[in-house]
Amino acid sequence: MSCLKMIAAVSMVALLLSGCAVFEGLGPEVTAPVLIEKTDFPQLPSTVTTRDFYLKLHLMIGEDGSVRQVSLENSSGDRSWDSAAVSCVMKWRYSPAMSNDKPIRMKIDQTAHVLYEPPIMMDLSEILCATQADADSVYAGLKSGVRFEVLASKYSIAKSKEDNGHLGNIDINRFPEEVSAVLKDLKPGEFTSPLKLGWYSAVFLRAATDVVNKQPS
Repeated sequence: MSCLKMIAAVSMVALLLSGCAVFEGLGPEVTAPVLIEKTDFPQLPSTVTTRDFYLKLHLMIGEDGSVRQVSLENSSGDRSWDSAAVSCVMKWRYSPAMSNDKPIRMKIDQTAHVLYEPPIMMDLSEILCATQADADSVYAGLKSGVRFEVLASKYSIAKSKEDNGHLGNIDINRFPEEVSAVLKDLKPGEFTSPLKLGWYSAVFLRAATDVVNKQPS
């Protein structure tokens, strides 16, 4: 399995408020969505003959940061690959667009530069916090000996909260590069300081028995 890398090329197309009105451009009180987690694309088809393939996407990002709609501006030349790519993008996670400190839906254009590299697998748990203050409280709690699952139950806003924050054995390249770079140096049993994920902050814990598993592409 190979991993997608993103070269962010985001431009705003339109802003949707109250589900119907469309506005061109962004006001000073509006912030755009930020990609915080991605999934792998399938291996590129034989129809793509260039080493630098850029996939141009039109996305609708929901108030919860999920991808609600995906359309492709360009094609790989293989319909089955295009369909699989859309399915992958539907699993991406964003911190949502904000207007006056409230999450809103937004349409954006994004260009994905499809590159591949060996996966780096780790058994991770997360506590995704809505504010930096909450993340700082989580970090202080962990340093003082509070159990991770207790803090996840209290502070996490992620779906993983239902499983005490456990994500499982995952490829850390799914996260933004600045986050995966920190996770690469995380030893078994260690936790990170708060890391920015879009407008959120997160603390990660690596399982004590986990070993980094690097596989060839």
